[in-house]
Amino acid sequence: MKKLFVTFSALLIILSFSVRDVLAHPGRTDSNGGHTCRTNCAKWGLKTGEYHYHNGGGSGGGSSPRTSTPAPSYSQADVDRGRKSGQKNGYEDGYSRSSRNPNTDNGNEGYKKGYKAGYEAGYNEGLKKVKEEDILAGAKSGKSDGKKSYQNGKKKEVSIDDSKSDEWNNAYRVAFIKAFDREKVLDDTEHLGYDLGYSLEKKVVPNRIANDKGLVKVFEKHYKIGFEKRMKEEHDTYQKLGFKDGYALVALTVASIDKRFVDSYKKGYEKGKTKLKKEVIREGYQSAFKDMDYQTPDSYDDEVLVKWYKEGYKSNAIAKQIKKTAFENGRTNSKYFIPKEFKVDDDSIALYDKLFEKGQQLKKQEDNTEMMYVAGIGIPVVGIVVGSYLIRKRKKKNR
Repeated sequence: MKKLFVTFSALLIILSFSVRDVLAHPGRTDSNGGHTCRTNCAKWGLKTGEYHYHNGGGSGGGSSPRTSTPAPSYSQADVDRGRKSGQKNGYEDGYSRSSRNPNTDNGNEGYKKGYKAGYEAGYNEGLKKVKEEDILAGAKSGKSDGKKSYQNGKKKEVSIDDSKSDEWNNAYRVAFIKAFDREKVLDDTEHLGYDLGYSLEKKVVPNRIANDKGLVKVFEKHYKIGFEKRMKEEHDTYQKLGFKDGYALVALTVASIDKRFVDSYKKGYEKGKTKLKKEVIREGYQSAFKDMDYQTPDSYDDEVLVKWYKEGYKSNAIAKQIKKTAFENGRTNSKYFIPKEFKVDDDSIALYDKLFEKGQQLKKQEDNTEMMYVAGIGIPVVGIVVGSYLIRKRKKKNR
């Protein structure tokens, strides 16, 4: 019994040490159930860099870290170097879409093992990167081409670029269609907004675009364009209509005109009326050069026109001065002359010449009358002189 107790106690002690070693010893194991010791190796009875098994790993099936199995012929540093080199080459092959080649003839078993793992990771990373770039590039080109295609009136037909990757072409196709459709929606929205604005109706955003801020912005922008264009056209139209009515002296009535355009109509009306007034006054002004006395034209049966015409006639101060001085100038001067201020136009010169000529004619009549008067007195005087001479001559002979 005592012997059995001693044997059992010894087993417990051995097991407690084994469990402590297994639990306390740090580090992850590989697929073989072992690893290379890196830290505190002497504490576990190992050398730094020595490979050993845990928990029955390895061909021996033992559980002690002190199992005397042969260490691998490479270190973790070899694996790390291989992984780094493999990752670099794998990334380049993946990014260039080359065929996978995860094997290498360089280095030991650990290096090759690390190279293969690193290559696979790098290849996947490079391939992922180039796919992402192709997707972005394809989407960018598709968006631009889709927009231009609609704007140029082309059909929604997507072409495939065989020189590009599947990712590029797929992204291009999706972006092209999306941009083409979006451009059509934008175009429809522009016309919708413009047409409503041009109709001068109240701005109401359609429900189908109310939740799309971009479309609402486009709608409102083109509503404003259409509205302002139509308003300008209407203002111009009513101003021209007002001008026409004002020039014709039509009675000013605005009851039937949209309140928004009443001012434009009135403005045009006043311009037309003012233009007519200037023309009539000018006509009356010119008539003062042609008529010695005021005469109302037969064509003017409107009191307003007569008033303006008479105003123009009376305002011609030059014609008054010509009528006052031209005749006297002709009567008192033998040679023709005309003051500079009377040379307004052909009509003013013609008026002056007419009156000056009449003055000249009167002067000639006066001159002729004076000559006849002088001649009538001179004949008797000559007779008396001659008679006296003859009488004196006879008297001398008689003596």
